Amino acid sequence: MKSKHTIIDELKPKRTVKELCGYLGISRSGSYAYLKRKDNDPEEELKLKIRSIYEQRDKTVGYRRRIQDELYRQYSLVVNHKKVLRLI
Repeated sequence: MKSKHTIIDELKPKRTVKELCGYLGISRSGSYAYLKRKDNDPEEELKLKIRSIYEQRDKTVGYRRRIQDELYRQYSLVVNHKKVLRLI
């Protein structure tokens, strides 16, 4: 299911943001904040690396040690296990 902010982003060329926000019941400032965050995800590269490790290991690895160890082994990255869990 798509989020309300994603729907606004897709329909923006056809209607005004004010109309769409009013219809969906969200604030315009929240919609613009979403757009700002969407394009600027500082952890996107780490997410891709975690996804790559997950795919390499046939989707059977645990977040705490295995993915954390693989991040260090393959990419020399030291990442907290809580952050790995959040990004999964």
